[in-house]
Amino acid sequence: MRQLISYILILTVLVACIDQVDLPIRTEEPRLVVEGQITNEAPPYTVRLTYTGKYSGAGAQNVNDQYVKEAQVTLSDDQGRSTRFISRGLGVYQTTDSTFRGQVGRSYSLSVVLADGKRYTTKPERMPAVPVIDSISATLIKTNNLSIPYAFSYGVNTNDPANEANYYRWSAYGYTTRLSVGVPCSLGNPSKCNYRCWTTVSNDVVNVFSDEAINGNPLRGRFVLQVPIYAIGPQLVEVQQYAITQNNYQFWKLYQQQNARTGSIFDPLPAPVTGNVVNTSDPTDAARGYFAVTSVTRRRYRQQNFPNVVFYQALVGFISSQIIPDGDCRNTYGNVPIIEPEGW
Repeated sequence: MRQLISYILILTVLVACIDQVDLPIRTEEPRLVVEGQITNEAPPYTVRLTYTGKYSGAGAQNVNDQYVKEAQVTLSDDQGRSTRFISRGLGVYQTTDSTFRGQVGRSYSLSVVLADGKRYTTKPERMPAVPVIDSISATLIKTNNLSIPYAFSYGVNTNDPANEANYYRWSAYGYTTRLSVGVPCSLGNPSKCNYRCWTTVSNDVVNVFSDEAINGNPLRGRFVLQVPIYAIGPQLVEVQQYAITQNNYQFWKLYQQQNARTGSIFDPLPAPVTGNVVNTSDPTDAARGYFAVTSVTRRRYRQQNFPNVVFYQALVGFISSQIIPDGDCRNTYGNVPIIEPEGW
């Protein structure tokens, strides 16, 4: 009993010696964020302007205050031509001049004047040429997801131009089919309708590449998208291949490094990833985000073959074991199309 009382007294003394420390909450004034690009495709071109939020809880920004209003946005080229953007609301600004179209080899710069008079600009960047996509390859793979154990992995094949430095970025989206029992096509009709839906799959991971190691050689099987298999049927995939500038490539590489940090004590302190939009009166005031000058080429692919016989048999067995939900597939999987999207 005495020993227990001694422990309690010691613990009380230790607790009494600990002073409460109120750490200051980190706050930062909102900073401009610019997201947009001009390409060699037909206009309109879009720029999104927002402000970063505050770190503090009590003084956090209202989400509506993060949209930049009443800005004057202008895009200019190296031949003295320019076009203005108009506000579409929620911080989105868009060009309306259908004759102002990006051209490979031309240089472009963006100007943003805020309602308070601050002016931000980008240095002119020349639009690089993008090589065509030769083909898209598909590989049937096993995933680490027990509920969706099979998928198609899609890769892009292209030929890198020789005697020049090239920088790439890829994005892609696809459609995969999902099944339900369906509903009667009409009253008293035993046939079923609305039993197959097309759901969209996209990849928001930054995918960039430098040709430093393969200059002038073919680039084969560069991964761009993984689409899960829910039912036996075709998949539809579109890949966008961008030629980007070296500065844009370096921006995305820094962005990737920031996101890949493990959070250990050996990691450097995180720093904001600033882009190419800078305050003309204060070079230290650089906006977040990047306005890209890039060319793009697209290719679509319809996948309906199952090249791996071993995986295919296992895939059929897995799909056959699944319970197909009742009703209209649109009610089950959301407001998704029940007919194949146009253009495929």
